[in-house]
Amino acid sequence: MLVIGLVLIPAIAWPLLSKDVQFNSVSGKIVQWASMAGGLIFIPFIMHFLSEIKLLNTENASPIKESLKDTLVTVKALALVITLIIGGMVTVEGYSSIYWGKQNFENTKKLAQLFEARTFVNSKGDTLFYHLLKPLNFDPKKKYPLVVSLPYGGQPGTDKIRQMEGAAAAELLSTDINRKKYPAFLFVPNCPSGSGWGGIPNYPSVDTLVYKAISALDTEPGIDVKRRYVTGISRGGYGSWHFICTRPDMFAAAIPVCGGDDPKLASRIVNVAVWAFHGAQDKNVPVSGSRDMIKAMKKAGGNPKYTEFQHEGHNIWYQVSITPGLWDWLFAQKLK
Repeated sequence: MLVIGLVLIPAIAWPLLSKDVQFNSVSGKIVQWASMAGGLIFIPFIMHFLSEIKLLNTENASPIKESLKDTLVTVKALALVITLIIGGMVTVEGYSSIYWGKQNFENTKKLAQLFEARTFVNSKGDTLFYHLLKPLNFDPKKKYPLVVSLPYGGQPGTDKIRQMEGAAAAELLSTDINRKKYPAFLFVPNCPSGSGWGGIPNYPSVDTLVYKAISALDTEPGIDVKRRYVTGISRGGYGSWHFICTRPDMFAAAIPVCGGDDPKLASRIVNVAVWAFHGAQDKNVPVSGSRDMIKAMKKAGGNPKYTEFQHEGHNIWYQVSITPGLWDWLFAQKLK
């Protein structure tokens, strides 16, 4: 336990101080493997426990009642089973984390290959990296909607590809079948380290820089400025609410998933089409965040849509993505 602790402490603490993406990636793997190794700690405990039983049997001269012996055997058996179950669960969880981390990264690399990597620099020199995917069979004479897919974050801010992880709507809408059914520009911004999309109190935001980058695309052919949409999960859900509350003139619709914002701002978005989602059992983002915004919008005269999954927690994207009529509803929205 001491050895594993000595490995985990620097592996977790160093990335908080370092901006070296490669080193931080290695550090993340060390944390995953060390955590999985922690699930095997029960093995030396069992070995030590068995050795002490042998000593007890040979050194203890006091007679033990048969009933007590049976009780001890039962207790030992239960302790062994419980230890094996808990240790096995921790080990499986550690391996699962490693496996899905690799799987998600492979999917993200494939997603990034479809997109064009771009850089926006404002008049002050502030830089925003983002990825843009044009509609399938793009015709510059036509007008297409723009979907802003906000990643939920958590990846190194300087890793342009890993930053795309969590841009769930972009991943869904970039499939061949959906690019044919819903031709649109897909916009995925990168979030610098220590920043967010807004909506979270006392947390730095790059919202204004993203708005500038979106506006800069208006000079390019094909984007319908009256059909710009924003969506995101978790931190991206907060950002989706924040984007429409601060720039209701820019976005015709939003799909905030597991997010929230200040209900006092709801009066600004009564004319924005909103379909929000949340899990009633969400332990990461309180469901009150969505409930309060929806309630405030309705009180202000808006007509938002809201779907709450009663028995679900934070990971509800799959249920959201297959909600009947969701994407037809989104692409039908237009600024008045």
